[in-house]
Amino acid sequence: MKQLRYLDLSHSFGFAIVPHEWGNLTELEVLNLHGSYDGDVVDDFQWLSHLQALKYLDMSGIHVKKSGDLMQVISALPSLSHLSLSDCGLYNSHLSFDCLANSTALHLEYLDLSMNLLGGPIPSIPFQNMTYLEHLDLSGNLLGGAIPRIPTSLEYLDLSENLLGGPIPSIPFQNMTSLRHLHLSPNYFNSSVPRWFNNLRNLVDLNLAYNSLQSIEGGLFSFLREHPFLESLYLNYNELHEEISSVEGSSSGLIGKNFKRLVISNNFLQGALPNWLFHLKNLTVLDLSYNQLHGTIPSPGPIPQDIGLAMPQLSTLNLNDNLLSGPIPTSLCEMEFIEVLHLGRNKLVGEVPACWKEPPLTLLDLSSNKLFGIIPSSLGNLFALRSLHLNNNSLHGEIPVTINFCRNLQILDLGENKISGSVPHWIGPRFPSLQILRLRENMFNGSIPSQLCLLSALQILDMAVNDLTGTIPNCLGHMKGMKLNKSIDEGNSLSPTYAAAPPMLGPTAFNTIMGIAPTATDWTQEHVEQVVKGMDLDYTTLDLQLMVNLDLSSNKLVGHIPRELTLLSGLRGLNLSRNFLSGGIPTMIGDMRSLESLDLSINHLSGTIPQSFSAFISLSKLNLSHNNFMGPVPKGNQIQTLDDPSIYASNPLLCGDPLQKKCPQARGPQAAPQVPEEVANEEGKLEKVMFYIVIMLGFANGFWGVVGSLVYNKNWRRVYFNFADRKADMVYVIVAVKVAELRRRLRRV
Repeated sequence: MKQLRYLDLSHSFGFAIVPHEWGNLTELEVLNLHGSYDGDVVDDFQWLSHLQALKYLDMSGIHVKKSGDLMQVISALPSLSHLSLSDCGLYNSHLSFDCLANSTALHLEYLDLSMNLLGGPIPSIPFQNMTYLEHLDLSGNLLGGAIPRIPTSLEYLDLSENLLGGPIPSIPFQNMTSLRHLHLSPNYFNSSVPRWFNNLRNLVDLNLAYNSLQSIEGGLFSFLREHPFLESLYLNYNELHEEISSVEGSSSGLIGKNFKRLVISNNFLQGALPNWLFHLKNLTVLDLSYNQLHGTIPSPGPIPQDIGLAMPQLSTLNLNDNLLSGPIPTSLCEMEFIEVLHLGRNKLVGEVPACWKEPPLTLLDLSSNKLFGIIPSSLGNLFALRSLHLNNNSLHGEIPVTINFCRNLQILDLGENKISGSVPHWIGPRFPSLQILRLRENMFNGSIPSQLCLLSALQILDMAVNDLTGTIPNCLGHMKGMKLNKSIDEGNSLSPTYAAAPPMLGPTAFNTIMGIAPTATDWTQEHVEQVVKGMDLDYTTLDLQLMVNLDLSSNKLVGHIPRELTLLSGLRGLNLSRNFLSGGIPTMIGDMRSLESLDLSINHLSGTIPQSFSAFISLSKLNLSHNNFMGPVPKGNQIQTLDDPSIYASNPLLCGDPLQKKCPQARGPQAAPQVPEEVANEEGKLEKVMFYIVIMLGFANGFWGVVGSLVYNKNWRRVYFNFADRKADMVYVIVAVKVAELRRRLRRV
């Protein structure tokens, strides 16, 4: 195929040796071998030198064994304009850059050397001759030091994920009027966003997130006004102390014609929400969360009261973790494209809006405010909703039955309110994908509905601090989402047949990397509190996905602990404390190898602590206090490290380490005092001798009693038997007293 001009084998197969015959493709212009081939190595590149017509070369993801040889061959290709060598193991930056610097043939327009762990400073010489370069990606390396002069022809520059620091230098970016995309996140840049950035007027995308920038010279408003083509600005995770409400807004119409994404979360922004912010008509993402903003939504002034019309394109609104006050505007219900609405952890007051219609809302978080009233039934119109957080408010009433229309829910958090009534039975069959159900600290009464066992994907069930009564349903032990092996129930006599659980949902980022449309919950947005190991912990992102917890504490539950709960092999936390549970601990509790925290305190449990406790390998928090356990504390493995006596407090019949009360040494199945082995042997011999004496006396008395009865008359027989019985009793008493006295003497020895 010597006339072949286009060859694309990307993401198709792994190989270690490229045939030399590929060098015969002298007319080839495009060669795409992009892909990760699981550690395969290519170390012979001489065939590349014959491809003199090659314009496009992508070998990203192929580990290069001899990077110097590869770069020398590539630098001699006269027609090459596009070169992608991302993630090729080019650890030696000097060889890579020096070959490019010495090349007289290269006219590169596109260069990608990202994800190679290249170290040292960025050399200036290689780029002086690259006057045609438009795209340069050096991200994901270990480059440090000063940024050299960069070709002014660049439109795309990515230096993110390196070790660059200090103030952002002006010299490298002088006269770069064509630059449209600039990524410097994350690095170690400090000081400020310099005013000379205003010279880069063609910027479309600017990412300065995850640095240590402290201010924006001239202010945020001025910055946006000087960049009329800007569409995305990321300044999140810095140290900005911007007073954003202090800027003038009279010229707000001059900004934001193309602006779509503004993310400045996790900074120290202060002041009220500025008026000009709501004139960004095309804004789709607004994230000002985790700052110190205050005021109302919307604040008084010329801002339109109908935010839905002011920002008709908005899909993400994150204003959480600020100091915002006032009621929640009902106009939020009018946002036609809103997908994420996060107003949690502010000081908002009033009722939850009751005007929800059918927007594509997937996350609604109004948690940790000062909201009151009932949960509006119109929330049932949010059919696409996957995550609902109304926790830590003062909501009352019952859970509206219309919530069962939100069948895509994966997180339902209604904790820390005043919600009453029984736990709805329809929660189980209506939410096949529910992973987190949190009803903690409310006023729920009645029993735990067995229909909850149908939540096969559930990983966190928190119903603590309520007025629940009745017994713990046995079927809770069959929820597959709380098991390491989702098919563990197959063939188990304790287990009924349930439908298979949905697969674990990963972060949206993973889907994006794999090119999968984001249909699952974005776990980077989630925030769930759990009381584990006696502490109130915040779980987010990956930690939240991995958390498996069952908390039924502080209720009025009775009966025994179902042995089926020991089937929950994935549980990391189990809390059944502060109830009225009785009976013993299931003997197979040691099968719950993932347990890190176990609290059974303040119940009426009894019996011995199962020896299977010694099978725990991750347990770091244990509380069995205030029960009626008896016998020795188990020994062995992980349980030995839990040596705090308070773990077993108020169990007067318990003994052994770490308690002060020592156990009597065991003999046989029951505990009893033991004597030295040689004394025990003497006792055994004596007991055998006395046994034979008693047998012989019994035989003699029996024999003569029978014979005498045949010889003497009736009265003689009566007298004889009375005499024999008295003698036998006398001998038995004497022998028993002597044996007991001898035992006491031997024990003293």
